[in-house]
Amino acid sequence: MLLIQAFLKFSSIGVLLAVGLLILRDGRHIRALQFALPLLASLICLFLTTGHPDITITGSAAIPLRLFDMLSFIFVWWFGLALFDDEFKLGLLEWTGCAAYIAIQGPGRLYFLGLQDWWYPPLEFVSAAISLMMMAHLAYVAISGLQEDLVENRRTMRKYFASAILVLTSVSIFIERLAGSFGVDPFASMFIIYIFTLPLSLWAVVWLAKLDPERLAFPPKEIKPLASTIDPRDELAHQRLVSIMETELAYSEHGLSIGKLAERVGLPSHQLRSLINQSMGYRNYTAFLNHYRIKAVKADLADPEKNRMPVLTLAIEAGFSSLAPFNRAFKDSEGITPSDYRTQQLNKPPANKPQS
Repeated sequence: MLLIQAFLKFSSIGVLLAVGLLILRDGRHIRALQFALPLLASLICLFLTTGHPDITITGSAAIPLRLFDMLSFIFVWWFGLALFDDEFKLGLLEWTGCAAYIAIQGPGRLYFLGLQDWWYPPLEFVSAAISLMMMAHLAYVAISGLQEDLVENRRTMRKYFASAILVLTSVSIFIERLAGSFGVDPFASMFIIYIFTLPLSLWAVVWLAKLDPERLAFPPKEIKPLASTIDPRDELAHQRLVSIMETELAYSEHGLSIGKLAERVGLPSHQLRSLINQSMGYRNYTAFLNHYRIKAVKADLADPEKNRMPVLTLAIEAGFSSLAPFNRAFKDSEGITPSDYRTQQLNKPPANKPQS
């Protein structure tokens, strides 16, 4: 039994190290993989400090490793969010979840490491609940973005990712944390975690060893201009789409789903997604709509006759649902706030008239 556990344990560690090295070599510029690196490190720390005492780091050397592996769920959460959101940044929600998790999980970890002499056991279940909430949020993000995502292989991955998250969460939380309630040998419970980790790690090595880590970034993140070359087979559909957006101002309609737009263009939804993604370069349906919406708002902000109209009114008329997402999208696009853009445009000196 010890030999089998040692094989699974050290094989997993070796494969995780290989994944990390491949990411450092070929994929460190990819946003999602940047969050994968601390996740891999935390899993390695977990495996080094758990399992049978004869093959485990113990004593004071294990303390920093055990404190770091406590963050595994945080890193899984952040990695998953970055995987499906091109513009993902750590914000208030992510840091609040991290702080809450550490505040609840930390005292227990310090107690079991002998660094403090009190511990309230029910907090372990609270910690498990927070972990479940983070993973449930991650699964929700993966599934809820399915319709908006224009990248076909990433749409497929969303379904598998959400399912895998639910399975792995059940394994790690209910087996590792609750096994003790039923008298299960904690060393035996680690077998299950190793069994899940090793094949997933091997799959990652095979994938990354193909020297194609860009696959986790899916297509390149660049947005092509609307004037880019269109496949001749898509030309008529593209003209119809542009007409609907620019002449009929479809982008200003609230609740314009990709299904509704596909009906107006006269294409199945999957063909419209392909047209917008592959022919026009957009990775996300909202980004496609926002291109037109921001262009319309910029024209209004630069119009002296509309200088007294509130920014919110202009944003709502252009199709945005509220001010916060508009401000965020506008600043990401232009680098300044809508108010600053308006001031900048309205204060421009008039163009010199040509001399007669």
